[in-house]
Amino acid sequence: MDIKYIKQLQIDNLSDKLKNEQLSAGFYIKINSGYTATVRTILSLTEYINSNPKDIDLSVFGEITSFDSSASKQFIVALYQIIAEVKDFAVFQNGANKHQFVQCTENVETISIRTLGGKKITVCVMSSECVDIKYHTDKDSFKIIGFNGGSTPVPHTEVTLTTILL
Repeated sequence: MDIKYIKQLQIDNLSDKLKNEQLSAGFYIKINSGYTATVRTILSLTEYINSNPKDIDLSVFGEITSFDSSASKQFIVALYQIIAEVKDFAVFQNGANKHQFVQCTENVETISIRTLGGKKITVCVMSSECVDIKYHTDKDSFKIIGFNGGSTPVPHTEVTLTTILL
């Protein structure tokens, strides 16, 4: 796979300070099943990826096995954006959240989620048509809010299931 498609990992948009932010411990990030890199700067990670694209095994690439708590939020956001871009995934707006990258292998597939607090959610991906999201509670319905560029066109609405059309 030619990893160079990653548009310099959008590093041109990052400040020099962020590109060169030096972490003491660093993040341990799997590159392939036999190599875990210690990432102390964003610049060193992007240089490695662009110089060694054949080293990358997308089935394990990006798994973070050790976090550096001294990293700035911006560093963590950039790190997840790089991992997502290499793996050809998207990240949520708040990219500093831990990410789980899930590749569907069937046309119709359900992903079950349980939060740390025990709440249960299922996401059913149906080919390229839609994604159904269900929040499982002791009630038949749950509340949703719709957003549009920061405004809320749909106030709190009771539903039994919500669907995103693809």
